[in-house]
Amino acid sequence: MTSPVTWDLFAEALASPHYLAAQQRVLRQLIEALLFERLLAAEIKAEGRDSVSFHIPGRAADGQPVAYRCTGRISESFGRIRLDDAPIVRSAPAGARPIASLQEFVLEAGAMIGTDEYLLHRFLYELQQTLQKDTLARYTRRQGAEGRDLTALEGQLQDAHPYHPCYKSRVGFDPFDNAAYGPEFAPDVRLSWLALRRTKATIATCSDIDLATFLRSEIGEEQHARFNGKLAAMGLAPDDYCLLPAHPWHWREKIASQLFPLLHSRDLVWLGEGSDVYRPLQSIRSLANATRPLAAHVKLPIGIVNTSADRILSCHNVENAPPVSDWLSGILQRDAGLRATGLVFLREVVGITYRDAGLPLALQAAQYGMLGAVWRESADRALQAGEAAAPFSGLAQCEADGRPFIAPWVAQYGLLPWLDALLEAVLPPLLHLLYAQGIGMEAHAQNMVLIHRAGLPCRIALKDLPGGLRFVRQYLADPATCPPLLPTPSFRKQVNATAGMESTVPEEVRDYFHDAVFFINFGELALFLRQHYGLAEADFWTRTAACIERYQARHPELAARFAAFDLFAPAIRVEQLAKRRLFAETEARLQTVPNPLHRFRTEARA
Repeated sequence: MTSPVTWDLFAEALASPHYLAAQQRVLRQLIEALLFERLLAAEIKAEGRDSVSFHIPGRAADGQPVAYRCTGRISESFGRIRLDDAPIVRSAPAGARPIASLQEFVLEAGAMIGTDEYLLHRFLYELQQTLQKDTLARYTRRQGAEGRDLTALEGQLQDAHPYHPCYKSRVGFDPFDNAAYGPEFAPDVRLSWLALRRTKATIATCSDIDLATFLRSEIGEEQHARFNGKLAAMGLAPDDYCLLPAHPWHWREKIASQLFPLLHSRDLVWLGEGSDVYRPLQSIRSLANATRPLAAHVKLPIGIVNTSADRILSCHNVENAPPVSDWLSGILQRDAGLRATGLVFLREVVGITYRDAGLPLALQAAQYGMLGAVWRESADRALQAGEAAAPFSGLAQCEADGRPFIAPWVAQYGLLPWLDALLEAVLPPLLHLLYAQGIGMEAHAQNMVLIHRAGLPCRIALKDLPGGLRFVRQYLADPATCPPLLPTPSFRKQVNATAGMESTVPEEVRDYFHDAVFFINFGELALFLRQHYGLAEADFWTRTAACIERYQARHPELAARFAAFDLFAPAIRVEQLAKRRLFAETEARLQTVPNPLHRFRTEARA
């Protein structure tokens, strides 16, 4: 594949104004997160009716005290901090000046955080990688890009995580890798295909899926025959193997270099490059089939670090994916109220993974999740006549020309009617799953697809099912239907202390749901609508609270569940995403924040 990036273009981008724009965003999200997560103790002064200044202490390399001053506001949305566009000023005994660089701030302000030097420098590297990759994306971004289907929009709406300061770090990708496999560049990706000996594979399928038939359909009869012919030509029995795709970067950088003994033993066989063209989605490790849009999306391990996590494909999630998909689909089929919302579960219908339980635990941990694949249903298959799909994350983003993505829709329907339609499309199915079924979905923007008719929201589709839900078993509506779930291995819990689907108390489920849906997802939308349309945050949360209360009024029989999963509680606990990168992953990093829904529920307004 020919990369759209050359060294000349790379140098031009980093010398362009796009570098400073990207640095401003990284610094803004970094400071907002560090202040919000109470990692920096700033002096806060009122600067007007709705503005404050933050004075952040630091220490220079020579030990001299310095301070940074920036201005912004403390929002009504969970107390989230949003900085304005005013320059960040550094003050020192020698005088004041604008901030010199991202590195300067991280090293001088980071000296006050109390983390160790290695973690601080790792964090700085991830921030710098984000700066580099965002600069290149901005420099090469095109206005009026062709294609407005879901896959195309995932590349055109480029903002990535709206809160995490390492929103585009992709540690492991060099500039050419990033252009070859980053969604912003809409690259044509052809998968690498392997054959994994069945005795070394763990395979899970949904109850209505025949693996052989499914793989022939997904791979294509001609290519399937070619791969099997290659195995036969080597003297190997095709029936002894299952065909498995790999991300081409991951094959080159990880599988071939670390799992090569499997190639020697013929437990793993290289088959070649596939013929279908795929396009990477926002998560990078998920790819959509551009040649055949109705074919399944493929989720593959890729050995990079982005935001707070490595992007392998955990074996337990691969194995849990089809049974969890069956479980949720069964709930949808049996629950007429849930079906009436039009909710779509994008099932993960097949999962294949490799794990050698005979290896020492340290080697198992090193290889865990390195080789595997999950096939997920395409949202295109769920669309009815007149419907279209858009990434939910795009609702709080702007196009390349600076206009909000939602601008044509708001112009057509009016802001408040459009917002009310959005709330009614999103909240009833999620609330019903939580209250009636006892399942809290991690429905942040990347895990949701908005289905609309000419821009008017009508329903949603949910994805990332096995890694994106929580429940307390005794609060499930029908615990007997919950499938046996493979637990998170101990060495993965040390990497991510919040891993695991099953919780012990309903408050944990409530907070997990609240964090994803309201804190990050709706919280960002509330701030976006205030900035671009002047909608007061109080109005946003009043309408959100009213939508929840309308659901509750329709289901008085669930009153005990409303109390158990109290979305109007005065405070909730949310994950500290920046702190996770600055301190060892030995425990869940959570903090208590004020809940805007508490203030705007009906009894509070009465």
